[in-house]
Order: sequence, then C-alpha cells, then structure tokens
Amino acid sequence: MVVDIDDIETVAVIGSGQMGRGIAAVAALAGYETYVNDIDESQLVEAEEQVEWSYEKSVEKGAASETEIADAMARLTFTTDLEVAVGDADFVTEAAVEQQAVKEDIFEDLDAAAPEDAVLSTNTSGLNITQLAEVTDRPEQVVGTHWFNPPMLMELVEVEG
Repeated sequence: MVVDIDDIETVAVIGSGQMGRGIAAVAALAGYETYVNDIDESQLVEAEEQVEWSYEKSVEKGAASETEIADAMARLTFTTDLEVAVGDADFVTEAAVEQQAVKEDIFEDLDAAAPEDAVLSTNTSGLNITQLAEVTDRPEQVVGTHWFNPPMLMELVEVEG
C-alpha cells in the first residue's frame, strides 16, 4: 500500500485520551480537517479543553501564531458518533486503551463505517497489528503509527505496515 500524503484531507482520531487528543491537535494544526471520536462525551469536552490549552502554550512559546491556532481549532470536530467521525476520513487513527480485544472491536466498527479507501491505523507500541488487520476486509490498508508522547512536542512517529 502506498499513500500519497497529498491525497489525505480528512483525519479521524478514535479515542480522546492524552494520545488521541494530541494526535488530533497535530493533525488539525497541520491543516487537516480532523474529527475526534470517543464514546464518552465528558472525555470529549476534556479533550477539547486540553487541545486549547496545548495550542495556547504553542502561541506563548512562539511555535504557532494565534491565527494558526484559530484555524486549527476551526478544523477540529469532537463527536461521539463514529459514523460522523469517519464518514469522510482518508486516514483514521485509533488511540484507544491498550487492549487487543477492545482495539479489534474498534477496527471491526471502523471497517464498516470508514470509506473503502481509507487507511486505518493504530497507535499501539506493543499489540499485534496483524491481528487488528485481520478483523477488517482491508488488511493491506491497516498500519501501526506509534506516536511518541506528547505528540505536540515529540516530532516522531514510528510506522509499521
């Protein structure tokens, strides 16, 4: 599988914990329309607050302008509706709890809800990516993208395919 980064316009991040919200913040700041999905509405509220805080720190440190941050915030959508989050996604990153069975359930749902040509990725550092791929009808489009923490500060992502 070869993905041209220029073909990616919309990103979805599944899971709004520390890693998920950080990955989403990076994606939106990079110019992608970004959806953040979680099953817990209160987690989404906290995620949005934390992204705003992180962006404010970027402005204070001169790493981003207020205009860049305002534009990035406008590109972020927080939703509990998985179909809304991934319906137009070109690239989906799952950043849920590090439990194989939970991630497999999510990948089954993503396979059904995301566009056929969307790349599905997982932010895992130790779980079996091949097993995640096998629960989908598109195993060749499943990759591992292990982001380092915190994503806004650590400019490093390991990719496994």
